[in-house]
Amino acid sequence: MAFLNKDQIDFIRNDLKKRTLSRSFLFNEWVDHVCCDVETMMNRGLSFEDAYGQISRERSDIDISTAHRDVQQFLNHRYVGIKKLLLFAFLLFAASWIINLLGIGSWIGLVAFIILGTVYLRIAIDFLRKRHIRKGNTWLSVLAGLSFVGTLSGILLIFLSRNFGFSTRGHGVDLTVFGWFFFSLLCLIYYMGEFKSAIEPVEIRKMRWLGCLSGFNLLLAAVSIATFPLYHLVKNYLFFLILFILGFDLLVLVILLLTRSMKNTLAVSLILGSFMIVFIHSHFRTKLPGGKPKLYELTLQVSPDPSWSSDRIYISMYYENFADRPITLPLMKMDDNLFGITMPSYAYRGYLFYGIATDSTGAVEYFRSASSIDSVLLKIPNKKIYQLQ
Repeated sequence: MAFLNKDQIDFIRNDLKKRTLSRSFLFNEWVDHVCCDVETMMNRGLSFEDAYGQISRERSDIDISTAHRDVQQFLNHRYVGIKKLLLFAFLLFAASWIINLLGIGSWIGLVAFIILGTVYLRIAIDFLRKRHIRKGNTWLSVLAGLSFVGTLSGILLIFLSRNFGFSTRGHGVDLTVFGWFFFSLLCLIYYMGEFKSAIEPVEIRKMRWLGCLSGFNLLLAAVSIATFPLYHLVKNYLFFLILFILGFDLLVLVILLLTRSMKNTLAVSLILGSFMIVFIHSHFRTKLPGGKPKLYELTLQVSPDPSWSSDRIYISMYYENFADRPITLPLMKMDDNLFGITMPSYAYRGYLFYGIATDSTGAVEYFRSASSIDSVLLKIPNKKIYQLQ
């Protein structure tokens, strides 16, 4: 049987390098395939030169380009459907902060994040289906799945907290940022692999740039996670971190548009997801019509004590989840049997602790000195009128 020697294999390799392949693993597979065909024809009596010449004529550049394009569809994630979903999600996200008719802004924002999560899930499924191309694709699928779970569960908790008063203890924020972290890690691993396997200089530069972009996003996500346990120490500096991340994401989006790199769906998903996740935790959202949760009317009422002769009494109170923010408000006499106040309130589920006196100073002093202060369980918006003791 005829076998190719090293010089002949190198000749084939160098000749095929002139073709349109840009991925080393695809290139190596193609070299092996061509070498096998050449050896088969040499076993039929042809010389190396004649065998390779015939193979080269039969397997034209068009065939190579077709194989290359099929694999590139997965490698670069040039999925028109995914890109359309991403852009639609981003448009919905922007609209949710501008349009808030009848309180629908938060619902529009929720849909935008569900679409973003769906994109992550689609990418996870694609990597899983292509696990035979690279062993690492299984792990990339896991990371994309974690991004999907973190983003979707986090935004649901945030939505329930801001619109229905559920106490989530900030875990919604944690989960969304972890989703961003896992997707950044996915992109870094993916583009590092692409960089190592790239052959063409243009492709090498592109993968290096996308790898650096992913690595920097991973660093920003890691810094954001590090602020969770240090919140009380760094809360005065979070504004600058958020401002930097949002500015960086916008700059990268402009660069991707100018360099016509929007076809790199992984990178676009990373930047749009990063911007959306960071923006919902920023103070900038409160400046927009849809940036604040829906307000409800909370009414507090108390029956008068016979010793009260004034038309006004005072209540000092704080919400269970905001013990460091006590407030003192007047309760006006509504009729002979009732004092009360109606004020705006966000959705809230939890206890309201309070103390009542005939003057504001007395209310505050009672509030501070009472061994067991009064409380009432609020369930806003399910119940909006409360009778205090």
